[in-house]
Amino acid sequence: MPQGKVIKGQTRKFVLRLRVYFEKESLNGGPLIPATQVRDCVATALGISAPTVVKMTKEGFGSSGMEQNKLSILKKKRQPCKVTAIDSFVTDVIRRSIYDYYQKKKIPTFKKLVQSLRNSGLFRGQKSSLAKVLKGIGFRFKKCDKRKILMERNDVALCRCEFLRQAKKIEERSNVVFVDELGSMRIIRS
Repeated sequence: MPQGKVIKGQTRKFVLRLRVYFEKESLNGGPLIPATQVRDCVATALGISAPTVVKMTKEGFGSSGMEQNKLSILKKKRQPCKVTAIDSFVTDVIRRSIYDYYQKKKIPTFKKLVQSLRNSGLFRGQKSSLAKVLKGIGFRFKKCDKRKILMERNDVALCRCEFLRQAKKIEERSNVVFVDELGSMRIIRS
């Protein structure tokens, strides 16, 4: 075994079980289980069941017992964080609350945003979770006049400005038709 490699807890338990087993054998003056019964000897020494030894032997050496296979180690699947995995409605609420702060001529900070979003009951996370969500939405903090302010990414702001310009051009050159909830049409001429 390479020097400096950390031995995990379950491996340490197996080492201790083997030590206890071989101490019992030395006190017995010979093997506790005959050497011809290898599977039972390994199972007893490690403190696991015989079918588990058979299963691991098939994994490691194949069904014939001659070829050497690499043992598969089961890894835990990482669950997505429930706080940062939010739907589009909550992201729109967060975006609107940031815009509301700017409308009120206040500077949005993580502390203020987390507090207001918790009061509304839509976001249960901490500052770090909110930072991940804001980055995903397209916001970032930028220094301006030696203080940090929350800004939207340049490409997102540019796309919004171009959309508003196009909407204004369309509105200027033609009549605008508004459809209300009942479906009756009103034509408003500018």
